[in-house]
Amino acid sequence: MTVSEASCMICDQITLWKNGQNPYFIHEFDHSIFVVGFHQFHPGYSLLLLKDHVRELHELDAKVQQGLFAELMVATQAIVDTFHPWKMNHSCYGNLDPHVHWHIFPRYESDPERHKHPWIHSPEFKRHAIDLPTTKELRQRIKTSLDKLL
Repeated sequence: MTVSEASCMICDQITLWKNGQNPYFIHEFDHSIFVVGFHQFHPGYSLLLLKDHVRELHELDAKVQQGLFAELMVATQAIVDTFHPWKMNHSCYGNLDPHVHWHIFPRYESDPERHKHPWIHSPEFKRHAIDLPTTKELRQRIKTSLDKLL
């Protein structure tokens, strides 16, 4: 394990999943795992985490890039089918956690700031952290939709 992997929060989530201890885990794809977001400021918020510790999308082999994008689209469709949002937002920055991962943000007409980026509310995310029963319920709802796609 490299120093960057040892201090990587995404790698920590992958390790928990590998050990069967990640309560947010929804599904394993070839290149990634799909997880419920730790907060639900945007109901249905979830993430797609690359299994390997890679910092940049352009560092991935072209086939992995294509496969990861296909996985992102399947995960997104599961969120759409579960929550019926007005719009979907995706982001892959890696500035804080330098490990390829996608944030999947459902957006709703009821959000008065729906035309702005979802990070505008990031200071409020911690107040919308979810407990284990809510995590399990969301995970099951999304998995039910996902299973119909696979």
